[in-house]
Amino acid sequence: MGETSKAAGRIQVGVRMCPPRQGEKVIVHADSDDQRAVLIDAEGGRASTMFKFDRVFTGGQDEVYEAIGRPMLKEAFEGFNVCLFAYGQTGSGKTHSLFGDLNSKEGYGVAPRFAQDMIEEAQLRVESDSAATIKFFVTMIEVYMEKVRDLLAPRARGQEPESLEIHEDSQHRVYVKGAGVHSVLSLERMLELLKKGNANRQTGETKMNETSSRSHAIVQITISQKYGSLDMRDVESVVLLVDLAGSERQSKTESTGVAFEEAKKINQSLLMLGRAMNSFSDRKGGDAFISLRASKLTRLLSESFGGNSKTWMLATVSTAANNLTETISTLEYAQNAMAITNKAKVNDTKKNIELKRLREFVASLEGRLDVLALEKQRKQEEIGRLTQERDKLRQEVAFAGSVHDARDKLELALNNIRLSNIALRRRVEAASEGFIHSLDNKSCFLFFKGRCSITLESVLRGQRRSFYIGLLTESGVLTEATLHIQLFPCEHHANERDDPMQFIGKSLRFCLHVVGASGIPKAFVAHTFCKFTLLHDREERYFTTSTAENTENPRWGYVKVFEIPELTAEVIRCFCEHTVFAFEVFAFNA
Repeated sequence: MGETSKAAGRIQVGVRMCPPRQGEKVIVHADSDDQRAVLIDAEGGRASTMFKFDRVFTGGQDEVYEAIGRPMLKEAFEGFNVCLFAYGQTGSGKTHSLFGDLNSKEGYGVAPRFAQDMIEEAQLRVESDSAATIKFFVTMIEVYMEKVRDLLAPRARGQEPESLEIHEDSQHRVYVKGAGVHSVLSLERMLELLKKGNANRQTGETKMNETSSRSHAIVQITISQKYGSLDMRDVESVVLLVDLAGSERQSKTESTGVAFEEAKKINQSLLMLGRAMNSFSDRKGGDAFISLRASKLTRLLSESFGGNSKTWMLATVSTAANNLTETISTLEYAQNAMAITNKAKVNDTKKNIELKRLREFVASLEGRLDVLALEKQRKQEEIGRLTQERDKLRQEVAFAGSVHDARDKLELALNNIRLSNIALRRRVEAASEGFIHSLDNKSCFLFFKGRCSITLESVLRGQRRSFYIGLLTESGVLTEATLHIQLFPCEHHANERDDPMQFIGKSLRFCLHVVGASGIPKAFVAHTFCKFTLLHDREERYFTTSTAENTENPRWGYVKVFEIPELTAEVIRCFCEHTVFAFEVFAFNA
């Protein structure tokens, strides 16, 4: 009766058929093609009916135990609460299935077989873990006439057993206050307790059953497991084996007096249990909560229906035609149970809870370590990048040092050139004043100097002119040397005009191009340059071309743009009638 993925949380239901008595007509069968189906033959105009469950049993005690008891044992050792309750009409085999013949191993029911395998499993676990401690504690009670009684408590002959109260602990777990808790170390001790409890159980003779159980019996086995290995969980589980009193009709049992009152209480408690099951199967959580407190039985089984338990139901039915009404009622009861889903969980001990907390803490630390490892890796990558940048900067600094050395050498050369230029300029200035003498401790040298001048009339008239002007010596003698210059207006002044006075109040922008010279004496062609001066507003500004070397016809190509703002009539007349530019050509022999 293994659980499928869909049925993993619901109550598992098996049906066991009671063999017919001699002379009874059989109309209820197990489907030979489907071990999960119960078939009811058509009779009296009623159509045949099929009911389906998780398993239908037609064999002996071992078949029932292997399908229900062994899976329960496995779940219990894993830490789950488990429950098996047997339900059916009186005389249908509930007590036989649950307990069987306690004096015959072959006749053992689910309870003694469960106890035997439970003790053997504990021995195997202790052998594999010498530090393990597994303990079993047994309580056996009955609910009789809505009274809870301890079946294992000592009883004096003729004395009414004490009625016990049901309580809840701080975790809302139900327990019976005052019920004895008995430690079990062996199968013999377990069988002794089961025999004693069954002997103390309230029974009575009815027309349907000579030894009919007149109470609901509950065997509770608490399994406590503690292990030395951290790989094993310390758990505590509760096993409930419930033998419900048989449902019966007074018309069949013909009970009277006390037996009649017993039957009323039995039927009433089973009715309350059925209502609670219906509430859960219809998913009416609030109603179910109330219904589970409607009777002592439902309250004791509250965890088994919709609570923290894995629950199995064994429905026992008669195959006889004369019990058809009770059989159908039991089968419908069982189908309602199949619709109930429980919420079982492993019952961890305080050690497990603390261990879980520590493991979560360790996992948290490991997570932080992972983050720190990533941060460390990132920082190492950053260090690597910075190291590369540092090495690159060192290379650049080294290169810059070499460049700096080269720059220093270049600067030194430029300074030497500047000094040479200064010396040359001083010589030129000295020559322009008409005298030659020793400069910078150097001997005097011979040179040629020619001069000329021009006005700006052509520019003011918007004309582009080229001038070839003969050069005069200092004494005014015309030489064979000639200076070639160009003078032309810029931009909007390029249009020719007759009257230069049109520039009054305007600015004048023009270009001077010192092209070159020709006819320089051969004795003075080593260095040749031109110096010219702009004479304007009583200020003299002079400009110097580059120096040509070793040529009689030097070409300087010096271009200069000039701009004179807000021309007046006086300035225009001056530009047209007087010298504006004075040119001097110097040529040296060394």
